[in-house]
Amino acid sequence: MVEILEEKCAGCGLCVQDCPVRNLSVADGKAAVRGNCMECGHCFAVCPSGAVQITGCPSDGVIELNQERLPVDGDSLLELIKSRRSIRNFQAKAVSRETWSKVLEAGRFTASAANNQDVEYTIVQEELDIVKERLWGGLKGMLSAMKAAQGEANPHVRQFQAMCDIHEKCPENDPLFFHAPAVLIITSAVPLNGGLACSNIELMAHAEGLGILISGFIQTILGRNEELCNYLHIEKEKICACLLAGYPAVKYQRSAPRKEA
Repeated sequence: MVEILEEKCAGCGLCVQDCPVRNLSVADGKAAVRGNCMECGHCFAVCPSGAVQITGCPSDGVIELNQERLPVDGDSLLELIKSRRSIRNFQAKAVSRETWSKVLEAGRFTASAANNQDVEYTIVQEELDIVKERLWGGLKGMLSAMKAAQGEANPHVRQFQAMCDIHEKCPENDPLFFHAPAVLIITSAVPLNGGLACSNIELMAHAEGLGILISGFIQTILGRNEELCNYLHIEKEKICACLLAGYPAVKYQRSAPRKEA
């Protein structure tokens, strides 16, 4: 909830003007709270005298803003976006907890619908071999069900079958995980919230020298494997994205062309 530090409040009304739910007013020359807060933090961010506090939310990660310029210019941001690639070649190198913490900060500060902040993250790294084995087993079970329901000629059935054939012929060939050292699973009751966080996390990971592959295959298999979801303490209905993550074993010389917007 919002708390006003009256000794600091100048009664300028900027917080009242910027509140999206009309939770604030000015009374007797001071900002006052009405009790309809969504904890978006706009009042905290706009107050020139630092008179607003958001109770229940840690202040770590909050930055002071330069009113003359943004932290990054548009050309640099666009260059970062253009330079990212979906990575399918990874080094055998673990990602440190410190790097993960920094990457997930990008998700933590991403916008969410109605400021729900309901996105959760599950990093699988130390037990990845266990999860890999269970996912491959889940793929085989899912494939049998798909063949019975859709027939062996179905394009998705054929694609999953080809992956299984490659892996069974030579387990070193890994067309599902590509030898990535970690998987990040993003969950949210609101898919858009998870998707927004996923996009920012991917860019932050790229800026930190990591490579990401957003795997629809893993998301599909995991979403049909309730036993594995229980093992990972996630709800299968809330899975928004599954990201393979690690340090790239390939260097790209230029960005790739795209269709016109």
